[in-house]
Amino acid sequence: MEITFFILMGMLILSMLVPFVALYAVSLVKRKDYETHIKIQKRLFWTCIFGTLILEIQIRLAGGSGNFVSNGTYVSEPFFKSILIAHIIGAVLTYATWALQLFMASRKRKAAGTFPGNFPAIHKNLGYVTIAGLFYTAITALMVCTLAFFL
Repeated sequence: MEITFFILMGMLILSMLVPFVALYAVSLVKRKDYETHIKIQKRLFWTCIFGTLILEIQIRLAGGSGNFVSNGTYVSEPFFKSILIAHIIGAVLTYATWALQLFMASRKRKAAGTFPGNFPAIHKNLGYVTIAGLFYTAITALMVCTLAFFL
């Protein structure tokens, strides 16, 4: 169980840092440093996906999420389950939007041969939605961990 908790804390820290790194990547676009923006976004996305997969596998190996949080004071409360479900739904939608962003931008870039090509308006809007989702995911992850492990 200790390794699972360590992985969980690592993912929590990653989740808290990701929105700020994504905002930094956006600042690079404003400086027209598109290549670094692309590298950061891809690496950040795949780091988050890899971390999430490792966390999910480790939680399953530790007996499932119910077993993992069973000692938490608030885990049996309805509001905890609501926050957990909201976190999961928000995270899945955020990562799906982020993946769509990466896929569409990659295809457009290959077709146009340059970046940003004729794609910037929707890309910019979806980018801000993704960053808002990353902040939401970080905040709800912190709430879930606090209720499950620290209170």
